[in-house]
Amino acid sequence: MVFREDGHISGGALAALARNEDRFSELERLELAEHLAFCDECLLRYTLAMEEGALLVPERSCQKTLWARIRGRALRLAASRYATAVAAVALALTVLWSGDPAAFTRPLIPEDRPSISRQLTGLTGEINDSLRETVGGLSDFFNGLLFLKEK
Repeated sequence: MVFREDGHISGGALAALARNEDRFSELERLELAEHLAFCDECLLRYTLAMEEGALLVPERSCQKTLWARIRGRALRLAASRYATAVAAVALALTVLWSGDPAAFTRPLIPEDRPSISRQLTGLTGEINDSLRETVGGLSDFFNGLLFLKEK
């Protein structure tokens, strides 16, 4: 008998299920699985029955490899965290002890700098020239294709 009168799984069926015995038909196994999916009381009893069974021992331990991976990841994290700070300090010390003081100057009169409109005028002229060359090259290409098609 798989189920008790109150609808829960019987003790013998739970013990057989925990020992993985082949005494149940496919339909009974499906009913047991469905019942365990929604009945918390039977699931708890099944879990307690599973605790009494023997535990499997792994063939090899992963403890050494796991600790090695954790140490390697910690070293990479520390190196990436402090590498930027070390590079900044090295650059600052190089500039500080290079002997030549850094002179930062800028023009005193704003007219010495080219205006934005003059810079944009030069840039738009360069863009127009490159577009003319590109369109001319495409035009020559398509004219060549039409010439080949007519032959």
